[in-house]
Amino acid sequence: MKNKIFLLAILLCTACGLNKQYAIYQYDNGDDYVKDGTIRIVDMQSKKIGYATPDGKVLIEPQFSYGYPFENGIAKVTYKGEQKVVDNSQGEYHYWDSDDWFYIDKQGNKINQK
Repeated sequence: MKNKIFLLAILLCTACGLNKQYAIYQYDNGDDYVKDGTIRIVDMQSKKIGYATPDGKVLIEPQFSYGYPFENGIAKVTYKGEQKVVDNSQGEYHYWDSDDWFYIDKQGNKINQK
């Protein structure tokens, strides 16, 4: 809990006068889970997704329309797509649909798709 409060305080601070505010990505009715040493963050203005460490260090600036959590050092991301409702979920569950998924490493470098 202490780390989440510290991270939230860091992410909500104005970064270098650029007026960018980040928040922890909300997943499953709460803050994103730490996975592979990272959490997803959201730029509050653009709604783009990026990645940070649990102690608040931004690893990859928010730039993706959607990004999955890191697993084994890689994450599946996309710059475009649309959120769709899962059939028969009465609007409760959603997923991202995109034809342009690709994988990145923890430095944000695009890597060969698995």
